Amino acid sequence: MKKTVILLRHADIDPPPGSAPDNWPLNAAGKARAKTLVHVVGSAGITAVFASSAARTQKTAAPILTTLGLTLRVPAPAQLVSEVLSNGAGNVVLVVGHSNTVPATITALGATFPGPPITATGHDDLFVVTVHGPNTATAVRLKYGNRTP
Repeated sequence: MKKTVILLRHADIDPPPGSAPDNWPLNAAGKARAKTLVHVVGSAGITAVFASSAARTQKTAAPILTTLGLTLRVPAPAQLVSEVLSNGAGNVVLVVGHSNTVPATITALGATFPGPPITATGHDDLFVVTVHGPNTATAVRLKYGNRTP
């Protein structure tokens, strides 16, 4: 079993005062970054896209979903890794998460998180995990910025 899992934290946000964290929208830079994601990974052969229930993760995934004609999958947090690794997800999977869930998911996939920790402004981190078998995976950390025309 070999599977490629592309993981990233949601795109840029400006948390509105007094609003619930699950409803935080992307700011202008975040919307641009979500569109850039299509340019960066759109030709990677993604067969499934997963995100949390938070609006900011789903809005980050929206442009790639539209481009690839895929439907977003929002599993329960405890089911994410098993669904990502399932045959039904295909061989190349995108996961949009949070600064705390991305490292945990990389570790649960069997790889060592390529530190340092994701920072509060770390919206440009992109991780590629290659799962070779049960508890056997490697991870690399990349950066992606907003694409200027």
